[in-house]
Formats: sequence, C-alpha cells, structure tokens
Amino acid sequence: MQTRTAASLLLLITVAIGTPLEVHPQGWEPISIGVHAGYDSRSRQEVLGAQLRIPVLPSGRVELITNTDVTFLKGLNEYQTTIEAVYMLTPGEGGFYAGGGIGVRNTTLGTDLNDPRKTLQTFSLVTGAVLGSMGRIRPQLELRWIFIDETTVDPQHFTLGANFTLWERQRPT
Repeated sequence: MQTRTAASLLLLITVAIGTPLEVHPQGWEPISIGVHAGYDSRSRQEVLGAQLRIPVLPSGRVELITNTDVTFLKGLNEYQTTIEAVYMLTPGEGGFYAGGGIGVRNTTLGTDLNDPRKTLQTFSLVTGAVLGSMGRIRPQLELRWIFIDETTVDPQHFTLGANFTLWERQRPT
C-alpha cells in the first residue's frame, strides 16, 4: 500500500512537471506541487513529504495547503496528513506566511513495534518563507507544530522544500 502511494505521488509530480498547461488563468497565482525533507525535533528523526498549494484568492494572499509527511522512526514509520489555510505576506514574490489547520496522524503512540496503530485527529500551526522563485520552482523553509490530544509529545517539523508551479502567472499589462 505504501509503495503504491509513493509511486502514485511520484507519477503525479512527473506528469505535472513534464506537461505544459494550456490554461492560463488571468491574474491568479498558480497552483503548485512540491516535495520537502526535514527533521522532527521531538522524535529526532527525518521527515519526508509532499504538498499541494492552492490559492484561494486571485492575489494568492490566502492559500490552502494539503500536506502529507512520513516520519522515519527507528523500526516504524508515522504518517501525517494535514490541510491548512495560510496567509501570505507577499504573495507571488516570496516572503513569509503563517496559518493553521487540521489533520490526521497514523501512529502507534509508543515505541513498541507490536503496539496497535491508531489514526488520530491533529491540529497544526505552520509558519515559513517562500524564498523567491527560480523560474517555476519556488524553494521554501517551513516550521510546523502538530498537536495531538492523546500524547504528551507533539511533533515539530522543520523542512526545506521546493514547489513547482503548474503555470506562469499572466500579469495584467
């Protein structure tokens, strides 16, 4: 199941990067897809993930971000999916953003590999910076706090990633 999901995600990213879009919404910031890698400071382990960023307003000032991460713990993996609304201080040009959202986390809540897995509701706060753009690629730094009611350890992810815009914004002349 996990291999199929990873292969599907890789295929989606490959198709999106290799397929030029014919649709150029006038004035809207573009949708982007991306990948990120980083570190979970609470579990002291690596994180790898993917995300989709969808502008809610034509200016791009507010975006919805759906995000899926895998935390690679010793002997097991934890899976986190979130959807967040963020406010962009300087949309389209890079700059800081902040927001929050809800999600689900599939975890064992323990260190024993035989513990049963549970899927739990989570809440998140996120802040980050889009570091300008290199053509259609937009690098980003991000810090995400994930709050889980059932545990005393709330994950903190620090990631570096790159998003690929699906089209260039057509700015009015």
